[in-house]
Amino acid sequence: MTVPARSAAAIPGDSRAPDTDVLPASSRQDWCWHWVRCYTEDSAPLEAEVLLLRGRLDVGALRDALADVEMRHDALRLHLAGDEGTVEDATWPGQRLRPTPSGLHVVAAGSGRERAEMTHTLGQRLDLTDRMVRTTLVRSADGEHLLVAQFHHLAVDATSHDVFRRDLAAAYAARTEPGRGAPADGPAPFSYVDMIRQEQSPQARVDRQRRAADLARTLRAHGAEEPIPARPDAEVSLRAQSIGVPLTLSADRTETLLRWCRERRTTPHNALLALLARGVAEAYERDRLVATVFMHGRTTPAARKAVGLLCNVMHVPLDIGDRGLSGLARQVGDRMLAAWDGVDLPLSAVVDNTTARVGTEAVFRTALSHLAFDMTGGAGRRISDASAPLPFGPALSAQNVTYEPSYHRQRFAGRRQALQCARTLYATAQMTESGITGSLRVDERYHDPERLARVADVFHASIDALPAG
Repeated sequence: MTVPARSAAAIPGDSRAPDTDVLPASSRQDWCWHWVRCYTEDSAPLEAEVLLLRGRLDVGALRDALADVEMRHDALRLHLAGDEGTVEDATWPGQRLRPTPSGLHVVAAGSGRERAEMTHTLGQRLDLTDRMVRTTLVRSADGEHLLVAQFHHLAVDATSHDVFRRDLAAAYAARTEPGRGAPADGPAPFSYVDMIRQEQSPQARVDRQRRAADLARTLRAHGAEEPIPARPDAEVSLRAQSIGVPLTLSADRTETLLRWCRERRTTPHNALLALLARGVAEAYERDRLVATVFMHGRTTPAARKAVGLLCNVMHVPLDIGDRGLSGLARQVGDRMLAAWDGVDLPLSAVVDNTTARVGTEAVFRTALSHLAFDMTGGAGRRISDASAPLPFGPALSAQNVTYEPSYHRQRFAGRRQALQCARTLYATAQMTESGITGSLRVDERYHDPERLARVADVFHASIDALPAG
């Protein structure tokens, strides 16, 4: 059974009329737009979702289910109101909300040609003045099909993928399983457009400008305008050339760290950030520094069900001094809580209160930080459930397909953006069943490898110094 698709104006209880007004960028889109403009036009960052569908597929129901999801999440119907402009220029062209879903493109692929067609589809650029979302079904005669959903990062990030998958599976099952009937009507619990409008109220704008100026003052006091020094023979290339050192911990060392965190009521995220900050401070002889983390602010049930609520760049100013690890971890926790209060601050509002930006040029997201830390799990970003079963119904199974994102080979638009990126140290970590894995990476043409090794040595030595059992 296939239930007819709904139109935009037919969602019961939704008082939001289709909007044609030009909208500003949200606080979350602000940093992402700058990030996009830091790169050449052939380096557009996309967040694609590829599902392998096996079984009896009702194409009409899939098309209608996609429409249901787009009508439920207004972030999926945004498009730019004007041309992107020239690279390096971060002037926002505005965006509008389309009243209708984008539809489903269907492409037939010969036997064994499905992956090639998927790759070809992923290589097609999105016209952001038309849509920030495009879905293509690569059909095969042998009962295996690939659903390729392309999202621009301005509309969707990795965390939104889980919501998209769950909602799509539920909508398809509702339209195909006998007795289920139409999907539940009603607006989404979170409106991205409403959030943008709330952020632009006169009172919100005045308050945001005040808080951005206060934060910028604090960041300057912690050396935001005094970057990590370059090696004597440093070069800055428009293509980053990175090297890294491992931060991976064995199962035993991970358990020691977790036990230490429990005893001191802190998180692995905050403890690792404290350890890394100490390493950077010692290697570069600093007693103050600025760290950057990336968080969503999904603190309400409605926000956790939202598509499009991107993470934001959050600055964490740290005073290292001669604090022990316990004291530094407590400080990280306190500063993280303070940073949470600024999750609605656009990056440009903070940067414009410093000397990091000239005119309307794009600024790289870590322009004000010495250390960028991104952790999945351990009270960092939530671990994606991409491998979780998707209930499309008994006649159809779905499985995620991995692919190589094209933006791994990005090229900077200008030297200033490349330099802002090169100055920062980038640490990543992930909680796994076997322990904490991670690495510390830098641009090898800018950074001294001996100092990089020193950061890692201090990090591992501090881990070894934790009391065992």
